[in-house]
Amino acid sequence: MIALCAAHTVGLGHCNKFANRINGPGNSVDPTLNKNYAAQLMSTCLANANSAVFLDPVTPGAFDNQYYKNLQQGLGLFSSDEVLYTDTRSRPLVDLWAQSSPAFEQAFVEAITKMGRIGVKTGSSGNIRQDCRACN
Repeated sequence: MIALCAAHTVGLGHCNKFANRINGPGNSVDPTLNKNYAAQLMSTCLANANSAVFLDPVTPGAFDNQYYKNLQQGLGLFSSDEVLYTDTRSRPLVDLWAQSSPAFEQAFVEAITKMGRIGVKTGSSGNIRQDCRACN
């Protein structure tokens, strides 16, 4: 799963999906966020709450191991991203894949191949979610 999270190296995140990180209780900012990055996000999102930002602010158009380097620098957009670095159980893999693009690529290929072997549920045994974060 940690390797599959690197899919967040491409694409966009909408402000309402991470607003709690830049405008928490008492207007607090998530302390795991890089301060400059948090200021950029606040500037974009407070100006227009319907805005979207790149998931990877460094190499937004490339599928690469920059995602893991970003996590090390507090540039994980979603809490689910940043926890991969703040949790001591997953940090060693983040560090390894940030340092070695070939190691990351191999791990991602293995993980996506395994995921491709998961049987697709259809009909009454499946559920296509309207929002990936919640059951319908």
